[in-house]
Amino acid sequence: MWACLFGAALGLAACETQPPMTTKTLQQPSQVTQTIRMGEYRVAPGDKLRVVVLSDTELSGDYEVDSTGVISPRMATRVPVVGMTTVEIETMLKDRYRADGLLRNPKLTVDLVARRPFYILGEVTRSGSFPYVNGINVIQAIAIAGGYTRRASKTRITVKRFNSPGGEEETVTEDSPIGPGDVIYVPERWF
Repeated sequence: MWACLFGAALGLAACETQPPMTTKTLQQPSQVTQTIRMGEYRVAPGDKLRVVVLSDTELSGDYEVDSTGVISPRMATRVPVVGMTTVEIETMLKDRYRADGLLRNPKLTVDLVARRPFYILGEVTRSGSFPYVNGINVIQAIAIAGGYTRRASKTRITVKRFNSPGGEEETVTEDSPIGPGDVIYVPERWF
């Protein structure tokens, strides 16, 4: 009888085990995380940019990158910016204003005002999209979403990285970094 009880207890304990260690669960930084660390942030839909033209304040403004990866700065038709850094966007806008004859020697800056949001689904109090915060990790993102529900599995959390090829999910820990546009999924535990 004790052997049966011990076997049943062992079976229940095994239901909420850590996933097997693979190269994806060893927390090697994703391309998004590495990009954030190196300061080479690549613009994508949902990001907000501020263009400040020093010689003509009427050309300055804040612009959100639309779903097609384009911004529409004043006097410079639609400009594709997806995948570019802010420095590359500055150079392109200077060239555009010069070529269009709007400014002889354009002096402008492009700053990232807000990064695209991150998303969280599953067993959290409030799932949805949330503004990205620099340096955020999984547990902080879950706290922003109101915390775990009673049924949440804390050991099988996955993240689909914004720029992952093929939309692959990776198993993460609570300390894993989150990038803009990432989708966190907190599954329901088995028991």
